[in-house]
Amino acid sequence: MLRVPQGIPVTLLLLLLFSAVWLAHLDSVALTPPADNIEQLTWMRSLEWGYYKHPPVPTWVLWAAVQLIGWSAWTTYLLGALLTLASLAIFASLLRDIHGRAYALVGLMAALGVTFYNGRLNYYNHNVVLMFWVALSAWLWWRILTRPRWGWWLALGVVGGLGMLSKYQYAVAATGGLWLFVRHGLWRDRQQCQGLALAVVVGGVIFMPHVVWLLEQARGPIAYAMHSSLGADLPLLRRLSATALWLLDWLFNRCLPAVLLLLGVHWAQRGLAPVPLESSADRALQARGNSLLLCWGVLPPAFMAAMGVLGGVDLQLQWGTAFALWTVPVLMAALGVREATLRAGRGLCWAVGALVLLQAVLVWQSYDTSVFGRHRTQVGHWREFPSEALAQAVAGPARQALGGPIKIISGPASPAGALALRLPEKPRVLIDGDLAVSPWISAQDMERDGVLELWPPGAGPSDVHRVMDGWGWRVREGDGVGSDFF
Repeated sequence: MLRVPQGIPVTLLLLLLFSAVWLAHLDSVALTPPADNIEQLTWMRSLEWGYYKHPPVPTWVLWAAVQLIGWSAWTTYLLGALLTLASLAIFASLLRDIHGRAYALVGLMAALGVTFYNGRLNYYNHNVVLMFWVALSAWLWWRILTRPRWGWWLALGVVGGLGMLSKYQYAVAATGGLWLFVRHGLWRDRQQCQGLALAVVVGGVIFMPHVVWLLEQARGPIAYAMHSSLGADLPLLRRLSATALWLLDWLFNRCLPAVLLLLGVHWAQRGLAPVPLESSADRALQARGNSLLLCWGVLPPAFMAAMGVLGGVDLQLQWGTAFALWTVPVLMAALGVREATLRAGRGLCWAVGALVLLQAVLVWQSYDTSVFGRHRTQVGHWREFPSEALAQAVAGPARQALGGPIKIISGPASPAGALALRLPEKPRVLIDGDLAVSPWISAQDMERDGVLELWPPGAGPSDVHRVMDGWGWRVREGDGVGSDFF
């Protein structure tokens, strides 16, 4: 029987080992960093109150990290992993407070199997940042439900404001908090009502400058969301089928390794009767904790499924990133996993063995379907984009044509950003040649520095120079280039 060591930071050791294995692996099988990371490295060239696709906090956080460790793909890898691991650590801490050490360790091992957090550990985007605020909000609500103080409400307001400045989907977590407020009768306590009002005011003050920015934009995050997913207005049958597939993907694709691990723990615990809690106070405290875990685990997918069915929204698979780990305690409750039976039986031993086996399988599957594996995916994956080879093919002739270093690249956001990452000049990217969505570049910059234009295969004017895979390039020299663009 395996026991949870006392006084040893098992959670920390597990998370560090997990991150070391996965970050090294993900870097080794990718020719190009994730497109979302590239997007953030492009945007952080200027600090704005918003960007054409998303609110600003993820970009601000990356800007701060770049000042410390430099502008590179690894800065985004480390930052994304840090926020993911911090979210998982908060998650484990909350499970330990509610149910105990062994329960928390099994829950963490199951959560590490969710493929949002292993195969995408090197991702840095608004979903990853939102996941941190969602986890921190759950921890703060636990404190509010058990040890109410003004400080928790103030912190919740700050987290709420920053959450909305990271992704508007934080509204789902805010809705969950309001449900807890009503469910546990906090509205009957005047101090708690004042605390909620404080949190709303603080969050609103933090979020308001972005609202003002939104009102001034012809193209902004809301317009982008309406164009890409919220405004899809799918027909009824399509809504039902797409929502069902989205839920199935959440539970039996993204969470499948977690489900398998917990089923094994359930099997290992068969025949063991759970030990009842000693006092009514313990039972009441755990009931509040279970209510919070159920809220965080069930409300987000239910809320988004309702958006799909009732609103015709085109649900995006990655929308589960911030919330999928909270599915784990719901599964644990459904399977009857208990702290006492974990300590008394073989469940913890099984979980450790299953963790090692499942993580090994996931690493192998990731390698085997990569450009280096035997079963490379039929549809080209972004990580296979040959950015280094493209940079070598373009950089020398482009510098010669410009008469100097490459300072601005114009073209599709992800390929142009990937090319910029491979060049020592670290040029800025003019997204799709559009100054309106690239506030870090001005017309004067283009006139002064010249521009390297990158064209996808089959696109571009007749004077484009074609290189590998049909990609094309041409330059517009500085000192008077403005008239060629406007």
